Amino acid sequence: MSFQPTLFNPHGIIYLCPDRAGAIDQRHPGASFFFSVHEYGHLALGTRDEAAADAWAAEQLSRSDAGRAVLRAVLAHFVDIGQKFAPYYGTGFYRGLNVATTAGIDRREWPQALVDYQQKWENRLKQNGSISFRSVGQSVFDGLIVIDGDTLGFFDTLHGDRVLPLPVLNEGTHKLSLVNVWSYRVGPNDKQQTLVRGMNATTSFTTPKRGDLVGYISEADSDLSVEIKHP
Repeated sequence: MSFQPTLFNPHGIIYLCPDRAGAIDQRHPGASFFFSVHEYGHLALGTRDEAAADAWAAEQLSRSDAGRAVLRAVLAHFVDIGQKFAPYYGTGFYRGLNVATTAGIDRREWPQALVDYQQKWENRLKQNGSISFRSVGQSVFDGLIVIDGDTLGFFDTLHGDRVLPLPVLNEGTHKLSLVNVWSYRVGPNDKQQTLVRGMNATTSFTTPKRGDLVGYISEADSDLSVEIKHP
């Protein structure tokens, strides 16, 4: 766990749990070091975005043989977590895929379960469609996506290529909620400065027959828009 710099802690602060680290390393030696680097990623980027911190850690560790050994160990740990879902993190497979692709690990070195997950992820995007977000102006946003009462995952607008597969949606009207949304100003080296925290918004969208495209959902006075693509 990490906390961004404040008046009382100008460099930020990181808390680590030795018991948890020991349990991870007992099963996958060296894997826990990834999470130390991950927390430094939060401080370096100025963000609460767990996927961004995972990617930052993967990039840093990919630069040495020792770091790549840590990455291989943590991939096995994420595969152990598997489909278990945490709203701000995604599943273990989701985190593993993010780390493996960001670090440029040869696909032949991936656990087979992660290879299978990547194929399923791509199939879901093709079969169910996708949802993505973008912002205009100086601000970027992140938060939780909830569709029809079910949490889909975490979005952000700094990384324009980040899309999430939609769940299976019947034709008709659906409720889309954005929960605990934060806005940021982006500074040098993509470091973010928090502007507003805890915003919430709800809208609805309609899925038509397959083959049609549902375009952007946005308001004239909003810097945030949603793109929903339906296959």
